[in-house]
Amino acid sequence: MRIVHLLIQHPCPLSAPVTASARGLRVTHLCHRGKETTLEAHSPDPVDLAPLLETYRNAGGIELFREGDGSAALVRFATCACCRSGRVIPTIEAAGNLYLPPSIYSVEGETYQFLVPEDGLDNEVLATLPADVRVLRIGTRALTSLGFEDTFLVPVGNLLSNLTPRQRQAIVLAFARGYYRIPHAVTTGELAQALEISREAFDALLRKAENKLLAALFPYLAAQSASRESPISSARSAGAPDS
Repeated sequence: MRIVHLLIQHPCPLSAPVTASARGLRVTHLCHRGKETTLEAHSPDPVDLAPLLETYRNAGGIELFREGDGSAALVRFATCACCRSGRVIPTIEAAGNLYLPPSIYSVEGETYQFLVPEDGLDNEVLATLPADVRVLRIGTRALTSLGFEDTFLVPVGNLLSNLTPRQRQAIVLAFARGYYRIPHAVTTGELAQALEISREAFDALLRKAENKLLAALFPYLAAQSASRESPISSARSAGAPDS
C-alpha cells in the first residue's frame, strides 16, 4: 500500500478565499463528508484572518470559536457542495482508494491524501475528475507502519451539535479563564458573574455541556481502547477494589 498526496486547485467557495489571500493563511477541512463541514482557520497575523472569516460568514458559515488573539477560528457550514457533487474525494474513493483526512487549504491550493494500492493512483482515475479540477502536484510514499488509530479524527460536528449556544459559551469561558487548571484559576461563581447568571445556573450549564461532550466522545474513546485490555478488567483481575 502507498499514501498519495494530491495538490489541486478548483473553483471551491471554501478554498478560493484562501488561495487568493496572503501567504501564511491556511485552513484545515476537518469534516469533509458533505455535511457538517467544519473548517479550522489559522493565520500568523489576525488582520489577515478577519476578511476570511467575514467571507465565510457571508457564505453561511457559523463561527464556533476564535482564539483570544484572533489568530485562529473554527467555522462550521451546514454542507459542502463540492463533496455532495462528487468533485474530488468521492471520485477517487469510487475507484477503491481511501481518503485520509483532513484536507488542507493554503495559498498553493488544496492538499488531499489517500491510501492506495502498491501500484499507486491510476491515471485513469485522475482523468475522471471534473474538468475544472487541476492536479498541480502528486507525491507518493510507501506505507511502512500503521498508526491510523492514534490519529483518529473526531468530527467536530458530532461533538458540538448537541450543545446549546449557552452551554457552549459556558464551557468555552470556563476553559479560557482557567477553570480546568489544577488548581482552578477561577471559580464557577466568578464565571457566573461574567455571564450575569447565578452560580447554580452556571454550574448546571457546565455540567450539561461536560456530560454532552463526554457522551459524544465515548464511542471514539471506546473504539480507541477496543483492542487493548480494559483498565477496569486489569484492576479487578489484580484484586483491586471496584471503587
